[in-house]
Amino acid sequence: MMKRIFILVFLFLSKISFANSIVADLSIDSININTGFNGAELFLFGTYDGQDGDDLFIFIEGPKTEATIYKKEYFYGIWINRENVTFKNIPSFYYSIFSNEKPNKQNLNYLKKYNLGNADLIISEIPKKSIKDMPQWKETFKNKMVKDSHWISKRGVKAENIEIKNNKLFRAPVVLPASVLPGEYKVKILHLRDGLKISEENTNIFVRKTGFEARIYSFAHNYSAFYGVFAIILAILAGYLAALSFRKI
Repeated sequence: MMKRIFILVFLFLSKISFANSIVADLSIDSININTGFNGAELFLFGTYDGQDGDDLFIFIEGPKTEATIYKKEYFYGIWINRENVTFKNIPSFYYSIFSNEKPNKQNLNYLKKYNLGNADLIISEIPKKSIKDMPQWKETFKNKMVKDSHWISKRGVKAENIEIKNNKLFRAPVVLPASVLPGEYKVKILHLRDGLKISEENTNIFVRKTGFEARIYSFAHNYSAFYGVFAIILAILAGYLAALSFRKI
């Protein structure tokens, strides 16, 4: 890590210019999840050839998943789930960093064109019977992902968001919550100017389960049917043992 930082500082002080390019790296590119995992913090840092008015964007997208939301209705004195919508190929985690509080409008149009950023992600529902107010369902789902801190967006040059030195060096902290799924996290860094892409860099973060949890996770995904049967048997056995203990009391 220190070697990487030294190289970046050396290039900056030596005024070596990388025309129309981003050079970036991560302090950690592999994270292990075990029983005591409470989240992780890493840093993304690098250089770019920027000018005043440019925008630097960072996007981190987690593994795709499916998610279902429900609409509750009051029915004879109780609240029950009536309608539901399942969305497919949804990023389980999405982290956006904008270098400016108010980015250039042309640059925002570029993000919209390529579906980058929380507001412009494509949300597709699994085909089923038609449901009224689908745009409202999608908006509700987006708001829930933001509220639950699965989709995070930060704007402006601040120590907790992104730090930029002389439009050349940048450093951004990234916090992954304890709820992150194992898999590949795609990191995209974009340097835009007046709606045009000046440079782009892509890298990856790998999140893996380790230890006993890793074996359970692998078994559940590779042998889902057996895992389901085992879970049912275990639940029945637990209920039976609980019933026996209450009888003795």
